[in-house]
Amino acid sequence: MKRSFLYLLFLTTVFFSCENKDDTVFEESADVRLNAALASYEKQLVEAPYGWNAVIYPGGGGSYGFYFKFDDKNRVTMYSDFSDASAAKSKESSYRLKAMQTPSLIFDTYSYLHVLADPDKAVNGGELGEGLKSDFEFSIFGDSLTADRMAFVGRKNQSRLVLTKATQAQATAYTNGDLAKALLFNNIAKYIPYFKRVTLGANTYEITVDQNSRTIKLTWLNGSTPKTFTTSYYLTPAGVAFVSPLVNGSQTITGFTNITWNANTTQLGFAGGGATGAVVSAIKPISVDLAASKRWWQTPIESGGDWRSEKGFHVNGVDDAFKVADLKSDESIYAFYVYQPGVSARNDLFAPIFYDGKSIFLDYGHAPEPPTFTADGRAIFSPAGTYGTIPAGGAAAESAKLLYDPSGFYLIQTSDETYDMVSAKDAKSWITWE
Repeated sequence: MKRSFLYLLFLTTVFFSCENKDDTVFEESADVRLNAALASYEKQLVEAPYGWNAVIYPGGGGSYGFYFKFDDKNRVTMYSDFSDASAAKSKESSYRLKAMQTPSLIFDTYSYLHVLADPDKAVNGGELGEGLKSDFEFSIFGDSLTADRMAFVGRKNQSRLVLTKATQAQATAYTNGDLAKALLFNNIAKYIPYFKRVTLGANTYEITVDQNSRTIKLTWLNGSTPKTFTTSYYLTPAGVAFVSPLVNGSQTITGFTNITWNANTTQLGFAGGGATGAVVSAIKPISVDLAASKRWWQTPIESGGDWRSEKGFHVNGVDDAFKVADLKSDESIYAFYVYQPGVSARNDLFAPIFYDGKSIFLDYGHAPEPPTFTADGRAIFSPAGTYGTIPAGGAAAESAKLLYDPSGFYLIQTSDETYDMVSAKDAKSWITWE
């Protein structure tokens, strides 16, 4: 026992001796090491001879392309694919590297990067008070850096910012305005019909672009079986870059290049997957989901809910074509349009809902019969009656007139909880239900 005790005492002594020795491993203080790291990061940013290609992935979703050129005077020049103006004209602002909870890269004057984070909904179309949930202060983690790539994480919304070294040709393309040429792709929104297709080589794709969420959905037929692919995208001087590539047999599409736009014929062209094609309009889906209309109608019945639309019908390229957002009931304001299946055994409800400052309420509306679901996937609505007194010739009357069009509607499921209801007559009118 005595010998064991002395042995343990010896080990303890050695252990503490080792601990005391570890305190001298770092010859410099933590502050000195941190400042050295910040200087190293700044050196890497500044010494990229042709600047940096950049992509930011906001916390609210989507992806946006940028170009940065940093100098050693804490100034950065940038381009952004957010708008025609930011793609064509560079903007200079300031930046700094600072020791916060982690080493951080901060863009500290208002820049194109701040546009994505602006809390004013009118600036970027995001959420009131939050914008697109993007960032302009980023944490730096050493293990996310290589010689040609730097990745950062937003300090507030955890946006990802990825920089890759630009080539001389890429830097020249930005200054020559090629990014602005790539934004010609946004003209796809000028096609009036809801459905659009493009043929690239042997494959015809239905193309659906959501410019708010920066997503592209491609749908095609493998024999008679529909296939779908969805990816985020951003713009570069070369064109549209997919965050994830589409692989369809022998064809791989990583994005679209050589973008052209003919305003006289309303035709967008581009190359992708080794082929060139032009976008054309269609009046029905490339593959009709035959069960979608019945599924749309049945969902609120099973959940006890309803379908709501903020803007009502989009018609011939015009959002809220009937101006439902301007509706009032005495001093109460418009809240949303509702479709509620199964209000009674005889009818549904299609109506504007108003808000009086305390609660929402129904003043008047239409009572369609439960829809007829056709074998080719359409829902057809017919009138059964009304609730209250419908203002003659107003937004509610015009909305119901379109709803009761005998051609009916295709229901396009756009997410687990959203549908677009598209006119089967000409696909030039639709309403989004959430």
